[in-house]
Amino acid sequence: MRLLIVEDNQSLAEWLAKLLRAENYVVDCVADGETALSGVELENYDLALVDLTLPGIGGIEVIRDLRTRGLSMPILILTARHDLQNRVEGLNAGADDYLTKPFEIEELEARLRALLRRASAPVKTEMRFGPLVMDLNARTFELSGQPLHLSPKEHAVLETLLRRNGGVVSKEALLESAYGFDDEVSPTAVEVNVHRVRKKLERSPVSIATLRGLGYLLRLESN
Repeated sequence: MRLLIVEDNQSLAEWLAKLLRAENYVVDCVADGETALSGVELENYDLALVDLTLPGIGGIEVIRDLRTRGLSMPILILTARHDLQNRVEGLNAGADDYLTKPFEIEELEARLRALLRRASAPVKTEMRFGPLVMDLNARTFELSGQPLHLSPKEHAVLETLLRRNGGVVSKEALLESAYGFDDEVSPTAVEVNVHRVRKKLERSPVSIATLRGLGYLLRLESN
């Protein structure tokens, strides 16, 4: 899943991004409202974390603009403002929840999971493809009942394929799902990570097929 952090405190943004990437999220960070509004035109985000105090276009205006554009992704406000009026204003502008700084990372992660669950319809706690199971709350994979250990990039590739449930996923879609716009990406990055995931699926009924010129898809061998 791809998250957008809109936060002008660089050290806080980098700290958050590092922690969330360790939880297998793809994270992009921007430091002002104008860049955030430009960014949502280029990428599809599953959730945005927006600070209220931003240079130029403020957080409230960013949230209101996102909703005016018809974007329905969950929005979590991050704010150092403790007064009720600002929180209410942010929620009325279209935010789904707020978290007051300073906060514990465990609470942030719990709120993110709750918002992402609410955004899914119908609500699911897991996704299955034969013996391959993803726990949507813990964001972990199991294969035939055993933990499947993946790097963050491998996790993003497999999650994207699993969410398509056997449908074709283009190389461009995998690239977008696994890499932030600050990442240095080689031309063969997708192929490398697909190959690594394939190796970890070996000796199971689940495999990744390549459709030349179209992309990749999960396949399940019948007994």
